[in-house]
This record gives sequence, structure tokens and C-alpha cells, in this order.
Amino acid sequence: MKKSLVILLVLALAFSAFAQGGTEQTTKTWPKYLAIGTAAAGGAYYPVGISIAEVINNTLGIETSAQVTGGAVENNTLIQDGTLDLAITMSATVYAAVMGQSPYTQPLNNVKAVFNGISEGIFHVVTLKKTGITKMTDLIGKNVVMGPAGGGAINMAAAVWAEYGFSLADVKPTYVSYSDGVSALKDGKVDAVLVQSAAPASAVQELCATKASDVVIVPVDKAVAEKIVAKSPYYAYKTLPKSVYGVSEDALVIYQTNLIVCRADLDEDLVYQITKCCVENAAKIAGSNPSAKNFSREVAAINMPIELHPGALKYYKEAGLL
Repeated sequence: MKKSLVILLVLALAFSAFAQGGTEQTTKTWPKYLAIGTAAAGGAYYPVGISIAEVINNTLGIETSAQVTGGAVENNTLIQDGTLDLAITMSATVYAAVMGQSPYTQPLNNVKAVFNGISEGIFHVVTLKKTGITKMTDLIGKNVVMGPAGGGAINMAAAVWAEYGFSLADVKPTYVSYSDGVSALKDGKVDAVLVQSAAPASAVQELCATKASDVVIVPVDKAVAEKIVAKSPYYAYKTLPKSVYGVSEDALVIYQTNLIVCRADLDEDLVYQITKCCVENAAKIAGSNPSAKNFSREVAAINMPIELHPGALKYYKEAGLL
């Protein structure tokens, strides 16, 4: 009996040592620091990125920070070259990145999906009543803030405006942050500002804070919206209620889902754990900004525009989400 107990004790100690050694060996391949790309501080990406960073830091013990960047387009490039480890981007934008389509000159093969459904990136075209701009074609020849260089609004503008028969070459563009763009609009230096962000976007809220009734969200015509969605199914459209910003009228808007991507060369177990902790803490992330309120475990793995990282795929299969 004693001999059996001794054998069991030795086996238990050996297994414990093996397990600890395996964990140490795995975590040794993990970085001490992770960077998450967001966008300009005036959009919804930044607070959502901060929340994701906090979840990873508190759960996995890896120092993680949200980085201000040019936005969705640039984020994919920064993932590709290893500047960022994770990033928030848009469905259409990351699809173009992986396929090597405009504005990318070659396929970005180091970009993989982690989880989807973070928020709906809405294409806001914002102006003031005094400009006289009420429809998309009124933007032709006008001074328009396109958001930061590398931001997602640029591609969205190209897709939407093409259906109206004009392009980026037909406006006078300025590339600054959303917040700076709103300041320029207030000062009468520009005629309109594009904000690619989930609603409510803080930059638009800032503009509406003084007198929302003077603010106009330029709508997309339903017939045009239907054409855009028919051509590019990663886009969708909906009515943005006037109550979101306190403006005078509802506006039909084009949007696409925002998702988290990562470097393809990140350790599989690390991405598994990142996916697991974020999906299982979806409520915290959803509470980080009103734009992310619909993020949940149920939407995290659906409608992926690109291939999942193997670590994320492993988690979803184990969790019964795929």
C-alpha cells in the first residue's frame, strides 16, 4: 500500500513538473509587450482598443497598450510589417489588404482575423446647414476633410462617391484627425468632414455639443446604398436615428463591421488565449463605448472577411462557435 502511494506521489510530482515546464516553455515564446492599433483619438476605435488592452493585460499579464494610428487602412500595413501585434480594422479594408487590392499594392499575407463584430464602422459625412450641403453631389468642388491619411473613410468615400459619378479627385481634400477636422468645420475653414467610426463618434458629438440642430449628417440615397451592397456584400446600410447626435433628421448611412486582426506569425497558443479572454470578457469590451454595445460571444466568429489565425480558429471550434 505504502509502495503504491509512493509511486503515485512520484508520478504526480513528475506530471506537475512536466506541466509547469510546458507552461513555462509556452509562455517564454510570448512577448512581454503587445501593441494594439486603433485610429485617431476622436473616433470609437481608441476607447475600444483601450478596453481590449486592459482585458489582455489583466487576464494574461502581458503589458498591452492601445496605439493612436492613421486608422483601418494603415493598421493592416502596420500589422504586416510587425509594428503592431493586433489592430482594429474594417471588413472591406482588410479584405482589400489580403487580396492586394487598392489602396494596397501587394497582398498582405501576415494579417489574420481574431474576432469580428466589435462595432459598425459608419461612413459619416458631416457638415453644417450654413454650407448648403444636403446631398453627396454637393461635395463636388468643396473643401472636405477626409480624416487622417491612411484612415478608413477614404476607401469608403471612393466606394460611395463612385456610385454618384464622382471621385476623390473632384473634391479639395485635407487629411487631418477627425477632431481637427471638426474644429476646421466650426471655424469655417472646410465645408464637410468625413468620419469613419462607429456611432456615436466622439468627434461628431463634439460638433453637436454646442448646437446639434445646425449639424447635418449627409445621407446616402437608398437606391445607391442597394447598389453598393449588391457589389460589395461586406457593406451594409441602415438608418442612423437623429437621436444619436440630436440632429434634425435621420440619415441613411453605409457601414461595415469592425474586427480585430493580428500578425499571422504570433504564437498559436498566445492568439488562442487572447481570443478566449476577449470573447469571454465581451461584456467589458461592449461597455467600453456605445458603438461596441452589440459585441458578444455570439457574433465574434461570424462573417469573417479573411482567414482566421489558427489560434483563434482553435478556440472557436473548442467553444462550439464554429
